[in-house]
Amino acid sequence: MNEVTSKLRQNIWRLVILSIAGSIIYGLPYFRSYYYDAYMEVYHLTNSQMGAFGSIFGVMGAVSYLFGGVVADIISPRKLMSVSLILTGIGGLLHITGPGFYMLVCIYLLWGFTSLFAFWPSLLKGLRQIAGENEQSKAYGFMDGGRGVVNAVHLAITLVIFNFLSKTAGNLAGLNGVIVFYSALCIALGILVFFFMKEEKTEEKTEESAGRLTLQGVLEVVKMPAVWILSFILCCTYTMNILFYYFTPYATSCFGMTAAAGAVVTMLAQYIRPAAAFGGGIAADRIGRSRVLYITFSLMAVCTFIILFSRNLSPAMFTVICALIYVGMYGGYSMVFSMMDEGGIPMKVSGTATGLICTVGYLPEVICPYFAGKLLDDFADRGYTYLFIFLGVMMILGIAFLIAWDIYSGKLKKGRS
Repeated sequence: MNEVTSKLRQNIWRLVILSIAGSIIYGLPYFRSYYYDAYMEVYHLTNSQMGAFGSIFGVMGAVSYLFGGVVADIISPRKLMSVSLILTGIGGLLHITGPGFYMLVCIYLLWGFTSLFAFWPSLLKGLRQIAGENEQSKAYGFMDGGRGVVNAVHLAITLVIFNFLSKTAGNLAGLNGVIVFYSALCIALGILVFFFMKEEKTEEKTEESAGRLTLQGVLEVVKMPAVWILSFILCCTYTMNILFYYFTPYATSCFGMTAAAGAVVTMLAQYIRPAAAFGGGIAADRIGRSRVLYITFSLMAVCTFIILFSRNLSPAMFTVICALIYVGMYGGYSMVFSMMDEGGIPMKVSGTATGLICTVGYLPEVICPYFAGKLLDDFADRGYTYLFIFLGVMMILGIAFLIAWDIYSGKLKKGRS
């Protein structure tokens, strides 16, 4: 344990850089969700079109994760992350030119490629390398908690920017102020990562041998049951990560909250995220990752059904229930990636495995935004009822896949002994 702790301490600045980069790069693709009503009004969009942006981003992500995971096993994570950050920032600058719907589609396609291709697999592979087997959950939990701290800071700053500019010059100025802020940060951070992030020394490989290893690794990974079970678990929990953004329009539509107050309901998630992620990571290394996930899935399921079946919820009580959902959402989210060792996934194919897990696990990003937008356009407020039913069912499915994981990993453990 001392050796592992020492290794983590030696890499503390690397962990900080990864956490900051992992937070800031997603500010631009997702900021529309926090200012849902204002964004829809400024760009003259429907709920379905708003959902289409998320689905477009998700489609690009699915392709990028699949091939990005392979690339992460070949090319320097430092270079991949740096290029991704800079190009994401450039995409943000394109956003302030007054784009129409089809131009916005192109921008979200760009963001889907730049912010996801190899970035996330590279980040996760880097994390796995800086922690020992007994502290994988802490490494992932601390990174996700660090992202939560950074999110809380930049979301507070952007809320001030938006409120000030929107009150003095209108919602368009407020949104543009947020975009410029994120774009400048992404570009600056990309340059910082390229020049200051050190890479671990690894044994050099020729291009030819790396290519052979990757092709063999892809086939090896596809045949692993652990990869597919983890993919389905991630798919279930990530459904909440995508659809909780609809708590904002639900709050403004059903409780009459202002746009700023509705944004706070979802922004609250980022203030809860650090404690939930830190606590989940520590608890997982003590009582087991599956047990933590059973707790988090159950918490999200129960709270979702409370929202669904309760009548006359007050805005304050709704906010409290949302806060409990966020505890479950971030308390177990990063656990999926820390379970690869339990499933016998070798380090040499870690990037490829992560890419496949992300491709399947992040499918909700492709399907759910458009699905939710269509429900709201077709059924108005009644669409939220169907949305919460869907969320509750997905949380229950997550528990079922966890049971399958325990059976598989138990057999694997017996085979090793």
